[in-house]
Amino acid sequence: MKSLSWALLFVLILMNGLSPVMSVQAEFQLMAPLFTLTDVDGHRFSLTDFKGTAVVLTFIATRSIICRVQVNALVNVSRHFEDEVVFILIGVSNNTITIGGDTDDQLRAFRELCNFTGIVARDINGVTESYNVKYIPTTFIIDYSGYIRHRLAGAIDAREHILLEDLTATIPEFSSAAILLMAIVSGTLTIIIRSRKSSRQDDYNKGKGMRAL
Repeated sequence: MKSLSWALLFVLILMNGLSPVMSVQAEFQLMAPLFTLTDVDGHRFSLTDFKGTAVVLTFIATRSIICRVQVNALVNVSRHFEDEVVFILIGVSNNTITIGGDTDDQLRAFRELCNFTGIVARDINGVTESYNVKYIPTTFIIDYSGYIRHRLAGAIDAREHILLEDLTATIPEFSSAAILLMAIVSGTLTIIIRSRKSSRQDDYNKGKGMRAL
């Protein structure tokens, strides 16, 4: 029972120590709207597929020169993060943005032109409206837990450092905190479970000894 009490005390200390990290997420209430689309290669995906990973979501139209500049900037930024970040391009529809309405073929050609290696999809499910996109390009940075941390409207070619800073501030802070929290809580739960099993075994042995008398 003493080990169990110590384990519980440790959990309380842990929660108190990590409260600044947890409060940062709690203070931000804007959860990224969920969506499911089929990319230009015919693969179905959902935003929830990338929970636990930061996502850079950008709304574009291939006929926009500014969007081409934007995607080139995203390609440059993506080289700094390898598999730490998922980059998604969504081609808007004519229903929401006048210049939109690209086909899958146009989006594939655009992807090749820009050497973009992330996910590219056409918006056929009202994702543009759910994110309240009024201008293109518009980029959202979504953290590992699904919260929108930053919204950048317009081209970022001259502001790549801003996107890099935003991502750098978002990814290491929250990802490392999540990993630390899971590791420590997992270890703590293991201690608690083992303590309970040990206590039950002791009680069983005591009971068995009393019956033998």
